[in-house]
Amino acid sequence: MAEPGPLIGRGRDADVYDIGGGRVLRRYRTEYDSAPEAAIMAHLADHGFPVPAVHDVDGRDLVMDRVEGATQLDVLLRRPWRAASFGRELAELHRRLDAVPAPAGRTGGVLHLDLHPGNVMCAPDGPVVIDWNNAGVGDRADDVATTWLLLAVGRPDGGRVIQALASVLRRRLLAGFLANVDEEAARASLGDVCAARELDPNMGPEELAAIRALGAAASR
Repeated sequence: MAEPGPLIGRGRDADVYDIGGGRVLRRYRTEYDSAPEAAIMAHLADHGFPVPAVHDVDGRDLVMDRVEGATQLDVLLRRPWRAASFGRELAELHRRLDAVPAPAGRTGGVLHLDLHPGNVMCAPDGPVVIDWNNAGVGDRADDVATTWLLLAVGRPDGGRVIQALASVLRRRLLAGFLANVDEEAARASLGDVCAARELDPNMGPEELAAIRALGAAASR
């Protein structure tokens, strides 16, 4: 397994290092088995879904292609007028996931369960979806509902101007997204998805209140 190079990214659970040769090392900070994540990414790649190619996996270390470009979220901070089109792009990525069969011996569809603008890279050849550590197999409507929740209740840090801008972007993202998915099917899953998200210890008071309100609205 390659030794880490320059640190180029830091997420909630893992650090990403540039190890040269067009590859990166994603290293989890705690003991973690990256093999299931690597397996689901390989399965997706085999079916034409845009993910970074995986080259090696060893415990908490995952070596894969470096994806050039910025995330949708980073682009939105510079070009907020792209919010609606990125919402449509998220919907298209879900439609492409709908077409991927479950791995052998499993039933349902492949779920990312964290598909939002921070996990979509705007690569030169089109969007690439990253961060598959939450992925699973199940009802695809649950995955669409999870993106709905993430777009609806995300609360960025910052002052009033940032909060106001985020609110506008969130509405435009969500409108573009919901207009291009099966909203009725996702709504049927939204209450359960919200209830599960309430158990996340990383949720702050404002996010919890927004999640509960969204779940209550979905059940009406």
